[in-house]
Amino acid sequence: MGDADVVLPADDRSFDEFKHLCKEDKGWQEVYSKKGIRVCTKALSNSDIKLMRASSTFADVSAATVFDVVHDTDYRRQWDKDMIEMMDICKLCVNNSVGYYAVKCPTPIKNRDCVFLCSWIAYPNMRDPVEYIMINRSVSHKDYPPKSGMVRAISILTGYHIKPLPGGKTEFTYLTQFDPRGSLPKWVVNTITQLFTPKAIQRIHKAAKRYPGWKAKHNLHHKPWLFPEQNRLPTADMSKLSSSVDLVDVIDESGLTAAGNNNFSDSDSDDSDKTKKTKKSSR
Repeated sequence: MGDADVVLPADDRSFDEFKHLCKEDKGWQEVYSKKGIRVCTKALSNSDIKLMRASSTFADVSAATVFDVVHDTDYRRQWDKDMIEMMDICKLCVNNSVGYYAVKCPTPIKNRDCVFLCSWIAYPNMRDPVEYIMINRSVSHKDYPPKSGMVRAISILTGYHIKPLPGGKTEFTYLTQFDPRGSLPKWVVNTITQLFTPKAIQRIHKAAKRYPGWKAKHNLHHKPWLFPEQNRLPTADMSKLSSSVDLVDVIDESGLTAAGNNNFSDSDSDDSDKTKKTKKSSR
């Protein structure tokens, strides 16, 4: 393994650059604005893959709770209906860990997975934060090679900027430059940008509202992302890690058509909303 392949923890520059992308205005184009969620994209000169940024204000959950929600793998299994599998693999240091995530995609799109380095920080510190940042990027791990029937996607840069606001509100920003691999048609990419990203923001918001009640019954004080002494992950074997992503065959999905595909619906209701509608219609 050459020096260029070594996986290094995120540094202050990495977090500062991510924060700048979350805040800057130049070059961004709005593609969606509805129900308090705004989605913008930005073309880059050095890549065919656009940056995508979604932002919203959560009026009824604290930034600390949202930060817990995006970290808590056990809780994610409760609310992330698209997740096939997620696990923490190892740690590089107290605020950098390697993980695995596999997600269901609407038929007939192939399912995707990703091995990534997750890094997080709170400014000025965890006890009195003014803002939280969590970022991830793809890496390779010898014990988690690409799987048959699953497309190994690439997170070039993905993360969250979470900022407390007066009155217990939270400013929430999700930013990603993500390569789904394969050869997806443009309508699929547009659907992800204009439909599934806002739905993901809504799901995180709803999950955050439910988190305090759930966490009170599930190992309340266990938060290794805040308390390093609780982190029991094995230290990374650097010989198994590489910053180069796994090379996989490109799957051609360009022939897919949107016509007649009910899997790409515009519904953003959660289970409770559907239950209410069902009860109402039965009266």
